Order: sequence, then C-alpha cells, then structure tokens
Amino acid sequence: MGVQFNDLIPKKEISLKDLKNKTVAIDSMNILYQFLSSIRLRDGSPLRNSKGEITSTYNGIFYKNIYMLENDITPIWVFDGKPPELKHKTREERKKVKEKAMEEYISAKEEGNLEDMQKYAKRINYLEPKVVENSKRLLNLMGIPFINAPSEGEAQCSYMAKKGDVYAVVSQDYDALLYGAPRTVRNITASNKPLELIELDEVLGALNITLDNLIDMAILIGTDYNIGGVKGIGPKKALDIVKNNKMGEYIKNIENYEVIKNIFKHPKVTDEYSLKLGAPNIEELRKFLIDENNFSENRILPSLKKLEKIVNKKKSQTTIESWF
Repeated sequence: MGVQFNDLIPKKEISLKDLKNKTVAIDSMNILYQFLSSIRLRDGSPLRNSKGEITSTYNGIFYKNIYMLENDITPIWVFDGKPPELKHKTREERKKVKEKAMEEYISAKEEGNLEDMQKYAKRINYLEPKVVENSKRLLNLMGIPFINAPSEGEAQCSYMAKKGDVYAVVSQDYDALLYGAPRTVRNITASNKPLELIELDEVLGALNITLDNLIDMAILIGTDYNIGGVKGIGPKKALDIVKNNKMGEYIKNIENYEVIKNIFKHPKVTDEYSLKLGAPNIEELRKFLIDENNFSENRILPSLKKLEKIVNKKKSQTTIESWF
C-alpha cells in the first residue's frame, strides 16, 4: 500500500536507455502483488496450473527478467523478512478489504458482469508462502540474484542504493524515499506505462523540506504502521504543517510516533548479499515452467533460448573486459 503522496512528488519520465548497464534493486513483494493484480484471465481470475495453484507471479518474473536483461539492466530481487510489529494491524485491514472484494466478485460473477469481475478480482491478491518460495526458486534457476531482507524489503533496497551498490529501487510505492533511497523507478515491470524516475534530492528541493520533514509528512498522512494517519490531513496540509514547524502540535495525537519514525530512520538491513548474475539452468527451468506449471511450450522454449543467448553474451563481454 505505502504512503499516499499522490501528485505532490515530482517525477520525470525516462526510457529504458537511461537504465542501460545499471543494476536495480526490486522491492519483490510490491512487484509480485502487481503481477498478481495485472496478469489475469478475461474474467479477472489469475493464471493457474493444473493443480489449481496460482502462477501469475512466475509469468511476470520470467518474462520481465528477460526483458530487463535484454535491455542491459541487472535486476536484484529483495524479499521481505520479519515485518515490524506495527504492521500487523495493516495486514488485518488489508484482509478485510480482500474479503469485501471477494463478496463483490461473487455477486458480479452471479450476474455475469465481466467488467466488475475484473475490477474486484484485482483486489483479491493473496501471496501464499509457497508462491514466494517458488518465485525465489525460479529466480535461482534463472541465475538472478535475490536477497532475503531481515525486515522490510524496501528498506534493504534503499540501503543498497544509498551505498551505491545499485542505481535505484524499483517499486510502485513511494516508501523508498522515506528510507533515504536516492532514486526510485516506477513502472519498469508494468505494461504500457511510461517509466518514472523519482530522485530524493529533487523531491526535497522542490518541496523545500528535509528528509525528516518528508517522514513526518508520511506519518501525518498515514503509513503501513499508522493506517489513515491523522484524520483530515492529506498531502498538501501535511506539507504546510512541516514547512511551518507545526509538527509538535500533532505528535501527541499520533500513537507510536517515535517508533514509526525510527523504523524509517534506522531500519533493519544486512550487508550479506551478492549482486552477481549466475548461469541459468535451462533444463530445470523447462521442467519448472512447462512440466510443473503448465506454461506453453511454444512460448517458453524460445524465451529460454533467448535467456541463454543473453547470458552467454554477457559472459563473453566479461571475458573480453578481463584482458584490459
């Protein structure tokens, strides 16, 4: 969900060429939910294999990784670890939203209303532990690095970006800004949407505030740790409050203010990770995608050849560069 800054945050359109030869850290859970929401059949239901297991995320991971590698972008996927205790309430709220959406979906299905079925089905996204583990397995088979963060994946992505190990964080949310990520890229895994680059320095400069102010704005509006924020405060009013040094008047009305702020300023992160691409296991990939999950052989086999060709090309370039 993330903080809702809406149109307050300045962003600029970029092309894939702007990310050429760069490494990006992907907020995995954020993007996997995006795949679950967008990769669906005509009636709004997700892709499934013959066992009834959802496979939309595997489709997204497989094709989007090839797409990025093909464009000389190195993806590093970062998965959530144990969330902060305050996030449990958010999860309960999301569960209620999904239950309500399920009721609406069933009603639309009974009426044969395809448009409403698609609309409500996209809100019913459950990321099962097995799907997450299989997503990691798929990445491993493709030779794509992934990292298990100690806590929030977006915090780990932002830490890597601040260190300069990756160029930017890939996420549809704005939360990476609150963790101090210098750059966030949106829509790289979406279809038919222009890529957007958000630069932290530009955001702070345009709004004439500090990172501390930005975090306070998020807390006023509402974060994953205090849903809804302070009643009656939206992005513009929050900006006015922090710019006029009025935050002190509201802190007393914000439960766990110091704890929330500390989550963003001092998140749990790790330095134990590798950014090195590995060789894909073509035969095991074929088994996973075609035999286990019933993807079309006619579509998968050419893509596997493409993946192998891309990796061989990168290996060749690395070998040549090592001579100089």
